[in-house]
Amino acid sequence: MTAHFKGPELLAEYNYAVFAAEGFEPLMRFEQSPPPGSQVADFQLTVLATGERVSMQEVCRRHLLTVFEFGSVT
Repeated sequence: MTAHFKGPELLAEYNYAVFAAEGFEPLMRFEQSPPPGSQVADFQLTVLATGERVSMQEVCRRHLLTVFEFGSVT
């Protein structure tokens, strides 16, 4: 597997038939992630439990440590 697919090729590669950890790791692109402590762009999020809209900056002000996970590998 390669992490250089885009568009439909990436979708086909991501929607694998059998889960195997070594199969998804190249898609994670950890080496392209910003380092801890980096400033991020502000954007709006929805709190799933309440439907409240909150900005990324507000979340960071409320909590010393914040982790966002987008998507699913299972």
